[in-house]
Amino acid sequence: MGAFVSQSTNGQMVARFAGRYARRYLPIYALGLAFLAATNWLTVWIPQLQKAVFDELAGGRSADVVHDRAGSIAWAALAVIVVRTLSRILFFNPGRAIEFRLRNDMLDRLLAMSPAWFRTASIGDLMARSGDDATFVRALVGFAVIMALNMLLAAGMALYQMFRTDAWLTALCLLPAALAIVLLRTGVAWAMTLMKQTQVALGTLSDEVLQAYKGVAVVQAFAVEQAFLERFDRAADHYLRLNLRQAAVRTFFMPVVGVVGNLCIFLLLWQGGRAVVARQMTLGDMAAYASYIAVLVGALASGGWVVGVLQRGVVSLRRCWDVMELRTDLPEGAVALPLADRGVHLRVQGLTVRHPDTPDAPPVLRDLHFDLQPGGILGIYGPVGSGKSTLAAVVARLRPAPHGMVFVDGVDLQDVREDDLRRTVAVVPQEAFLFSRSIAHNVGFDDPADRVDGAKVEAAVADAQLASEVARMPKGLDTVVGERGLLLSGGQRQRTQLARALYRGGRLLVLDDVLSAVDHDTEERLLTVLRRHIADHGMSAIVISHRLSALAHADEVLVLGDPAGPDAGRVVERGTHAQLVEAGGTYAAVWAAQQQAPDDSDLARAA
Repeated sequence: MGAFVSQSTNGQMVARFAGRYARRYLPIYALGLAFLAATNWLTVWIPQLQKAVFDELAGGRSADVVHDRAGSIAWAALAVIVVRTLSRILFFNPGRAIEFRLRNDMLDRLLAMSPAWFRTASIGDLMARSGDDATFVRALVGFAVIMALNMLLAAGMALYQMFRTDAWLTALCLLPAALAIVLLRTGVAWAMTLMKQTQVALGTLSDEVLQAYKGVAVVQAFAVEQAFLERFDRAADHYLRLNLRQAAVRTFFMPVVGVVGNLCIFLLLWQGGRAVVARQMTLGDMAAYASYIAVLVGALASGGWVVGVLQRGVVSLRRCWDVMELRTDLPEGAVALPLADRGVHLRVQGLTVRHPDTPDAPPVLRDLHFDLQPGGILGIYGPVGSGKSTLAAVVARLRPAPHGMVFVDGVDLQDVREDDLRRTVAVVPQEAFLFSRSIAHNVGFDDPADRVDGAKVEAAVADAQLASEVARMPKGLDTVVGERGLLLSGGQRQRTQLARALYRGGRLLVLDDVLSAVDHDTEERLLTVLRRHIADHGMSAIVISHRLSALAHADEVLVLGDPAGPDAGRVVERGTHAQLVEAGGTYAAVWAAQQQAPDDSDLARAA
């Protein structure tokens, strides 16, 4: 799994998070706090009005006076509704905005990671972090903050009024309250551990579902549905058990607050009743005191939930912040490429690349040299695992390479500014990946959906030899291709991806075995159009292919050595197509075999 290493303590994390996301909303939070204070002041003022009503009734005051008091209580209750609603709006809205920014920043950080990092990452875990964990962070900065402040204000104001009414009775009531706080703290500690385990279990469960969906064709082909269901059941059962254990903890500890409330009412009736008989308290005092107890018990009850949300929010914030603290192993250059209307001059000298996961293993590429002139075409051929796709990834800076080995227009590739590089290099990877959108949106992926150039899309689709097949589809370019393009054939997916690169343009086109799933006639038409496109647009090109016919018109062809042999990662043959065929080496042997069976791409792969 992609490693997440915490680089800060919880205190540092909260401080950095608050400075980055919450600071801008401090004026809104301050206004919300003012409304929250007003809410609690009104809440403890209403019992004073109730006290006055009881005392006036006991004193035989007129009904008009009592009606006036009752009207004041109604207006105060209405004011509580208004200010409480405003306080919640002012606290909850920033929470939504922070959640939105955090999710965007997490996605931005993940998109900066190298493909090698994602190969070891759990996608289900990443979804849980950007999904449920981000939601719990929103609860932390919205719900938890307002409830914590509300708890402190409500408990503080209620206790103040209770001490004013009867200090001794209040001291007695605080004894069971203190016991409840100790018990709740223990329960929250247990719940905290369970929350961490639950979030990990959710990531595992999500990963099982994603694997089943992505590999449904393989699952059905090998008839292993039952095995996948059993794996899913185990993951779901583990997740369920953890949630049930959390519920058990809450079920056991939360009634403690209710018991505290009942004990306080008992003490009020016992001690307060004696005080009323002794004329040390009035009936109004008892009524008001009962209301204060209700406020205090409500604060204690919310305290248990608040601590739980705070704890869960901190756990989720740590999981989200671990994503924010990721550091990509891809270089972040700052040098701008010189403006040019010609192809890229790509120079590679002594390139040696190792897999980052196996640094002690032999290099994938070893001492590679070539000089691709502007407007030139470089062909690459080699057995499976010889490093062809690694070279494409290095040129596109999708995996790191040492400084001083790859130069683009005289600038070290590792120093090139990111946006300049992406604007210059267009890569068509070996594995075709399409989004569940229309063909037009997949081709024009480089532009926002509402600004895709239709004419440019049609031209790219035509150049990719896909126009006639798209025309036969029910909705043409508006046909939705399904998840990962599953509604298209392998060749159609590859050509749609090629059309995407042609739509985007650039000065260096890197084609990584994009002709493997097309027939011979389509290949010939594609190659003719691509050569014309490269010449018309002043592009340079690197063409990687198992089909040597795709390399026949390259200015130079490099043949990489067998990864299982002594020449692994090295260039064992180089020259033009004609020179290599005449030389009678590996390239010539493969060419002869493919000439006998030109449509058999599997033969080329086996060579």
